[in-house]
Amino acid sequence: MPNHKKYNTPKIKKSKGVQLLTTIWLVPFIAMTIALWLAYQYYSKIGPTIEINFKENAGLIANQSQLKLRNVNIGMVTKISLSKDGEGVTVQVKVNKEVSKYLNEKAKFWIVHADVGSHGVSGLDTILSGSYIELYGVKEKKRKLKFVGLDKPYIDKDAAGKYYILSAPNSNNIVEGSHVYYRMIEVGRVERVAISPDGKKVNFTIFVKEKYVPFINYESQFYTNSSFSLDFSKGKLDMNIASVSQLVHGGISIYTPLQSIGKEHNRTKQRHVFTLYKSLSEMKAKHLRQNFDDIVYAFKFSETTNKLEIGSPVEFNGFQVGYVTDIKSHFSNTSHNIQSEVYALIHTQIFSSSKDEKGNHTIEKLVKKGLKASIKSTIPIIGSDYINLIFKKKKKATIIKTKKYDYFPTIQKSISSNLLDDTQKLIQKLEKLPLKNLLLSANKLLKENNAPIKNLLKDLRKTTNNLNKLVKNFNKSASNLNKLTRKKSFQNLPTELSQTMQELTITLQKIQMLSSDYGADSKFASELSLTLRELAITAESMGRISLKLEKKPNALILGDD
Repeated sequence: MPNHKKYNTPKIKKSKGVQLLTTIWLVPFIAMTIALWLAYQYYSKIGPTIEINFKENAGLIANQSQLKLRNVNIGMVTKISLSKDGEGVTVQVKVNKEVSKYLNEKAKFWIVHADVGSHGVSGLDTILSGSYIELYGVKEKKRKLKFVGLDKPYIDKDAAGKYYILSAPNSNNIVEGSHVYYRMIEVGRVERVAISPDGKKVNFTIFVKEKYVPFINYESQFYTNSSFSLDFSKGKLDMNIASVSQLVHGGISIYTPLQSIGKEHNRTKQRHVFTLYKSLSEMKAKHLRQNFDDIVYAFKFSETTNKLEIGSPVEFNGFQVGYVTDIKSHFSNTSHNIQSEVYALIHTQIFSSSKDEKGNHTIEKLVKKGLKASIKSTIPIIGSDYINLIFKKKKKATIIKTKKYDYFPTIQKSISSNLLDDTQKLIQKLEKLPLKNLLLSANKLLKENNAPIKNLLKDLRKTTNNLNKLVKNFNKSASNLNKLTRKKSFQNLPTELSQTMQELTITLQKIQMLSSDYGADSKFASELSLTLRELAITAESMGRISLKLEKKPNALILGDD
């Protein structure tokens, strides 16, 4: 029999039970532990999901739009849907856990989005990042998960600063977010723009930072910054274009007299209302305003009102006390003329001497004493019209009250028959105008024409003296003309000559109307005097320019060096 070789074979020990802890299970166990730890870290940082109801969605996108607090991302919009009643939208936001303490009754939410309009652009930071929800909140223990969003940014009355209320007839292109400046330094912003409850004006709520509050008091004045301004006073051309920030946002500037800064009694109280003027030039005009006890009066005029505009001032003794709000004109079958009904808002409390007396009662007393309204021109022929309140004691009148408006008594422009006296007064006023200064300034500008200009001045003086003599002779001639017209032979003059005399009379009457506006107290005299003075200075500046060009013709291109 063959011999079988014996081989060494491994001995396998059979397991008698189930073994759970083996090396092969160690790897998935470690992986599962890490996953659970990461999941815990993730869910431990996630806060609750809140619901915010808005009237409409303004660019919010689910899983993209952020919830921000002090410009820090604190949550994400997860779902946007219509509200149950269908009158708004419900936005669900997943909020970070550390912000949970801000979710209480004091929490306020609103949507920040880009708004492009004729007034400019607001919400510029959302153009690239998209719309987001802003949160204002204070830490409290009680928590709330459902909120109603605001239509406009929330105003924090406890912020480090102070809020002021301004008022104007219209918005002047000021919007929420516009900047507020003091000496061209940004000191605050416009928080709210809204129409007043009575619909007569627009109210503005502005916020000024705390460190700039001492510079605002009862004597402060506010005006709208102009995007472009041009000034040609004192013979110098001054052109100013607003900064890009003002062009985009708009702005309001504050002017406070230096002598009023630092006085304790000048500090403003809450609910005090300031006037917002539409420009710096309007702010510089003369105004009388104590408070906003305003009444709209109606004025009836049978003369032309084509130069009277909405916004034209109502003045008393040179001070503005109101402005025109509406003008309605129609044809009258009785007078065969155009009649106008003008409505103007007047700050009635200006005329009251005490706080207890109502301004409209004071105006009624003044009307009984002769206060009436008439249409005047700033500069005759070329100037705009305004309503002037003046006293005419000879004509008594009262305010006619109706259900809608109180009608203010008016007077029309009258034609005076004393033409010769008015003409002589006009000539005397023209003699007093600073024509000599204007001619002397022109003399410096045109040195080569010294002799002709001197001769012209001499001739002008002689002509003025001769004109005075002519007026005196004309007075004598007028009396002789009256005697001549009384004779019977004058009645036999040709019909053409009679018509010519009538037309001449009408022409002289029109000249008298024009001369009545050239009195010593008229705006024309003061404004013409100022214009001639500025023209003289301008002529002097032009003279220096002409001399420079004579010496160096290419100075405008290469400069003065």
